[in-house]
Amino acid sequence: MPRPNLDPSDLEHFERAIDNGSWDGGAAMSSCAKSSTPASCYGAICAGKRAGDSSKQDAWALPHHARPGAPANASGVRNALGRLPQTQGLINRAAAEAHLQAHMKQIQAASKPPAGQPRSDGPPRANLIRAIRDGVALRAAANGASMPTLSGHLAVFNQWTEIDSIFEGRFLEQLAPGAFSQTIKEDRASMRVLFQHGRDPQIGNKPLGPIEELTEDKTGVAYAAPMLDTSYNRDLIPGLEAGLYGASFRFEVLEQDFNNKPERSDYNPEGIPERTVKSLRMMEFGPVTFPAYAGATAGLRSLTDEFIFAAFLSDPERLRQLIESAPTSAALSQVATLSRKAAEGQPHSHGESHSDPDRPAPLVVIRNPNRRL
Repeated sequence: MPRPNLDPSDLEHFERAIDNGSWDGGAAMSSCAKSSTPASCYGAICAGKRAGDSSKQDAWALPHHARPGAPANASGVRNALGRLPQTQGLINRAAAEAHLQAHMKQIQAASKPPAGQPRSDGPPRANLIRAIRDGVALRAAANGASMPTLSGHLAVFNQWTEIDSIFEGRFLEQLAPGAFSQTIKEDRASMRVLFQHGRDPQIGNKPLGPIEELTEDKTGVAYAAPMLDTSYNRDLIPGLEAGLYGASFRFEVLEQDFNNKPERSDYNPEGIPERTVKSLRMMEFGPVTFPAYAGATAGLRSLTDEFIFAAFLSDPERLRQLIESAPTSAALSQVATLSRKAAEGQPHSHGESHSDPDRPAPLVVIRNPNRRL
C-alpha cells in the first residue's frame, strides 16, 4: 500500500494492523478523560482538533483508535469519515480528512480479496433508503396549535428484511438496538423532516416541521414532528389522514456485521447474505409514497432503487445518454424510448389512463436483466 506523505515519525502509525473489532467511540473518549495525560491520549486516538484546552474532551473529535498505540479501528474510521462533514469547529479539517483517508486506503488494501475471488465486505453503505408502511400517523394538535403532529416509528429493531435491489444487491438485513443512538446524539440538529426525501416536485426540500422527539425504544426509533402551518403541509394532511404514506429515512452504514455465506435457517431458507447494521448516520426522514408492489407486509423495505431512478428521471437527457452507451437489451431500449419522450416533453402511456394532471405517473421499475435471480 502506498504510504501517505507524513513525517517519518508518523509512519509507524499507519503500519499497524487494522482493528476489525466492534467500535465504541464514547468509551474511547471516556478512557482518555480519565487518563493522567488526557491531551496526549486524545491526540493519539482522534483525527479532529478544535480550539481550546487540549486536556478537555470538547477540544477533540473524530476518534478512531480504541486507545493510544492501538491500531485504527475499521468501523471507527468509517464512522469518523461519515461524521466529518457535520463536525463543527475543526481547526485541522483538511489534515483530519487526509489522515482518515489514509487509514481508509489501509483498510481497503487489507480487505482486498485474492485475485479471482469476490469481495466479502458487504453491499453499499451510503445514501440508502428504508421505509416502513405503517410508520407515520397524525397526532391531534395540542396547546392551541393549528396543525397536527407527525408521529410514529421510522424503524424497527431485530426484524429481518429481504433487500432485493439493483443497486444494493440481494441480502437479508436487520437493525440492531442502539444503531441510531450515536446519530440521534450527534446529528439530530442537522437532520430534517422532508416529504419524499426532498424530491417532490412541488414541495422540494422544504421542512415539514421541527423534530420534537427522536428516541430509541424497545420497538425501534420513535419520532414526533409538529407540522409547520404552511400551504404545502395542508396539502399533505388529507393523504396522511387516509394512511396513504409510509415513513422513510436516508442513511449511511457506519458499522455492520456482514455474513456472506450464512447457514440456511427458518428465516433465511436460501442462505443469502445477512447484514446486521450496528451503527449508522441518518441524514433525514419523513413521509413517502409507499409503492404498491411492496405488499402489505409489515417491516422495513428498501426504496433505494426507486429514488436513484427518480433522480435519473429528473434529467432525461442524461439518462438517455447513459442508456444508449450501455449494452443493448429490450428492457434498456424501452427505458431509452421513455426517457427520450420525457426529454422532448411527449406524453407516454403506462398501460392506463391518467386523466388527472396532478396525479404523478406510476414509477416503472426495470430489473437488471443480467442479474441472477
